[in-house]
Amino acid sequence: MKPFALALLTTGVLVAPLAQAQSLTGNVGSAGVTRGESSVEARIGINDEGEAGARFHFDHGFTDWYLLRVIAGFEKPEDGDWTYDSLTFENWLQWREEAEDDTGFDGGVRLAYTFIDGGGPDEAEVRLTITDDFAGDWEWRGNLIGEVETGDNSEGGVSVDTRFQLTRALAIPDFPETRLGVELFSEYGNSRDFAALEDQIHQFGPVLKLEWGEGYYLQTAARFGLTDSTDDGMVKLFIGREF
Repeated sequence: MKPFALALLTTGVLVAPLAQAQSLTGNVGSAGVTRGESSVEARIGINDEGEAGARFHFDHGFTDWYLLRVIAGFEKPEDGDWTYDSLTFENWLQWREEAEDDTGFDGGVRLAYTFIDGGGPDEAEVRLTITDDFAGDWEWRGNLIGEVETGDNSEGGVSVDTRFQLTRALAIPDFPETRLGVELFSEYGNSRDFAALEDQIHQFGPVLKLEWGEGYYLQTAARFGLTDSTDDGMVKLFIGREF
């Protein structure tokens, strides 16, 4: 693994023991942007308590370094009905591109603003994204996320999350872009008063990605809680198409 990638991954793992709404539809995002490429995607996730989340989004790469994504979010509490939750505008900026021989890495930053339905505070987010292919069939991704609330009744400080994913390409007929691996999601709390370890959110589990003809793709994953404050388990399913 390249020194930069190893350093960032090690930093994330070491910080985790020291730093809540748990993500049901979150991904370990990539840093890549392609001019003229668009996608539509639907996501759904559910935890062991019966709470569910869903999102639908459209994105388009306007240049080789800028992409805009628009996201509509929905939620379903335990024993409740589905309701509209939020609208997000997310700007992807790619500042580094990995070479064809896998030297270097893809680096990006995302700037997002979410309008929360129901009168609560809105949210602004900055996400650093790293994607690195190495050793032929292997890929790892790392995300460092900082989020602040804005507007009326907003809480001060910055909520800090990290996400890591390690996958390996598999040779499966008719699914040339199949990848299988694991991912780790961590939420450390607010920077004004980071939570104790048992009150932090740490989830770990397997992830499977498939792509097939005409740009269709699917991702599914399960994550399991590593701390007392984390949901015992959750599953998610994403399906979309690039064009």
